Amino acid sequence: MEQLTKREEEVMNKFWEKGEATVKEIIATYPEPRPSRTAISTFVKFLVDKGFLGHKPAGNNGFIYYPLIEREEYCGNNLKNVVQRYFNNSIRGVISTLVRDRKMSDDEVQELINQVIEGNHQE
Repeated sequence: MEQLTKREEEVMNKFWEKGEATVKEIIATYPEPRPSRTAISTFVKFLVDKGFLGHKPAGNNGFIYYPLIEREEYCGNNLKNVVQRYFNNSIRGVISTLVRDRKMSDDEVQELINQVIEGNHQE
Protein backbone atom coordinates (compact mmCIF):
# COMPACT_ATOMS: atom_id res chain seq x y z
CA MET A 1 0.00 0.00 0.00
CA GLU A 2 1.32 3.38 -0.97
CA GLN A 3 2.08 5.96 1.72
CA LEU A 4 0.19 9.24 1.81
CA THR A 5 1.74 12.65 2.19
CA LYS A 6 0.70 14.71 5.20
CA ARG A 7 -1.78 16.73 3.13
CA GLU A 8 -3.17 13.66 1.35
CA GLU A 9 -3.70 12.02 4.72
CA GLU A 10 -5.43 15.16 6.00
CA VAL A 11 -7.88 15.06 3.07
CA MET A 12 -8.31 11.30 3.41
CA ASN A 13 -9.21 11.76 7.08
CA LYS A 14 -12.05 14.03 5.98
CA PHE A 15 -13.42 11.23 3.78
CA TRP A 16 -13.01 8.66 6.57
CA GLU A 17 -15.03 10.97 8.83
CA LYS A 18 -17.75 11.78 6.28
CA GLY A 19 -17.90 8.63 4.15
CA GLU A 20 -19.19 9.77 0.77
CA ALA A 21 -18.68 13.41 -0.14
CA THR A 22 -18.15 15.82 -3.00
CA VAL A 23 -15.08 18.06 -3.17
CA LYS A 24 -17.32 20.98 -2.18
CA GLU A 25 -18.52 19.10 0.94
CA ILE A 26 -14.93 18.30 1.93
CA ILE A 27 -13.91 21.94 1.54
CA ALA A 28 -16.80 22.94 3.81
CA THR A 29 -15.33 20.83 6.65
CA TYR A 30 -12.26 23.09 6.86
CA PRO A 31 -12.19 26.18 9.05
CA GLU A 32 -11.67 29.58 7.45
CA PRO A 33 -9.62 30.34 5.47
CA ARG A 34 -10.60 27.23 3.56
CA PRO A 35 -8.31 25.63 0.98
CA SER A 36 -9.10 26.32 -2.66
CA ARG A 37 -11.21 23.98 -4.75
CA THR A 38 -8.21 23.45 -7.01
CA ALA A 39 -6.01 22.36 -4.10
CA ILE A 40 -8.54 19.88 -2.69
CA SER A 41 -9.39 18.59 -6.18
CA THR A 42 -5.70 17.92 -6.77
CA PHE A 43 -5.36 15.92 -3.54
CA VAL A 44 -8.56 14.01 -4.32
CA LYS A 45 -7.15 13.12 -7.76
CA PHE A 46 -3.96 11.81 -6.10
CA LEU A 47 -6.06 9.76 -3.66
CA VAL A 48 -8.06 8.27 -6.55
CA ASP A 49 -4.86 7.52 -8.47
CA LYS A 50 -3.34 5.82 -5.41
CA GLY A 51 -6.45 3.68 -4.94
CA PHE A 52 -7.65 5.26 -1.69
CA LEU A 53 -10.82 6.83 -3.11
CA GLY A 54 -13.44 5.64 -5.56
CA HIS A 55 -15.98 7.88 -7.25
CA LYS A 56 -19.38 7.86 -8.90
CA PRO A 57 -21.24 10.48 -10.94
CA ALA A 58 -23.20 13.09 -9.01
CA GLY A 59 -25.37 14.51 -11.77
CA ASN A 60 -24.12 17.86 -13.04
CA ASN A 61 -22.16 18.41 -9.84
CA GLY A 62 -19.14 16.27 -10.74
CA PHE A 63 -18.46 13.22 -8.59
CA ILE A 64 -19.15 11.81 -5.18
CA TYR A 65 -16.00 10.28 -3.70
CA TYR A 66 -15.83 7.50 -1.13
CA PRO A 67 -13.07 5.65 0.72
CA LEU A 68 -11.91 2.35 -0.75
CA ILE A 69 -9.64 1.63 2.21
CA GLU A 70 -10.64 1.73 5.87
CA ARG A 71 -8.71 3.99 8.21
CA GLU A 72 -7.80 0.97 10.37
CA GLU A 73 -6.29 -0.83 7.38
CA TYR A 74 -4.16 2.19 6.49
CA CYS A 75 -3.05 2.74 10.10
CA GLY A 76 -2.25 -0.95 10.53
CA ASN A 77 -0.16 -0.92 7.37
CA ASN A 78 1.72 2.17 8.58
CA LEU A 79 2.39 0.51 11.91
CA LYS A 80 3.76 -2.60 10.17
CA ASN A 81 6.06 -0.37 8.12
CA VAL A 82 7.37 1.39 11.24
CA VAL A 83 7.98 -1.92 13.01
CA GLN A 84 9.83 -3.30 9.96
CA ARG A 85 11.77 -0.16 9.21
CA TYR A 86 12.81 1.03 12.66
CA PHE A 87 12.58 -2.05 14.88
CA ASN A 88 13.81 -4.83 12.60
CA ASN A 89 10.36 -6.45 12.65
CA SER A 90 10.49 -6.79 16.44
CA ILE A 91 7.32 -6.07 18.40
CA ARG A 92 9.44 -6.67 21.50
CA GLY A 93 11.67 -3.78 20.38
CA VAL A 94 8.65 -1.51 19.99
CA ILE A 95 7.32 -2.38 23.42
CA SER A 96 10.77 -2.05 25.01
CA THR A 97 11.10 1.43 23.54
CA LEU A 98 7.63 2.46 24.70
CA VAL A 99 8.24 1.15 28.20
CA ARG A 100 11.77 2.60 28.42
CA ASP A 101 10.59 6.01 27.25
CA ARG A 102 7.59 5.78 29.62
CA LYS A 103 5.11 6.04 26.77
CA MET A 104 3.27 3.06 28.29
CA SER A 105 2.26 2.83 31.92
CA ASP A 106 2.79 -0.32 33.96
CA ASP A 107 -0.96 -0.99 33.75
CA GLU A 108 -0.90 -0.67 29.95
CA VAL A 109 2.05 -3.07 29.73
CA GLN A 110 0.22 -5.60 31.93
CA GLU A 111 -2.94 -5.22 29.84
CA LEU A 112 -0.94 -5.83 26.67
CA ILE A 113 0.66 -8.93 28.18
CA ASN A 114 -2.78 -10.23 29.19
CA GLN A 115 -4.12 -9.66 25.67
CA VAL A 116 -1.19 -11.54 24.15
CA ILE A 117 -1.69 -14.43 26.57
CA GLU A 118 -5.45 -14.55 25.87
CA GLY A 119 -4.81 -14.38 22.12
CA ASN A 120 -2.42 -17.32 22.30
CA HIS A 121 -4.95 -19.42 24.21
CA GLN A 122 -7.68 -18.75 21.62
CA GLU A 123 -5.64 -20.16 18.73
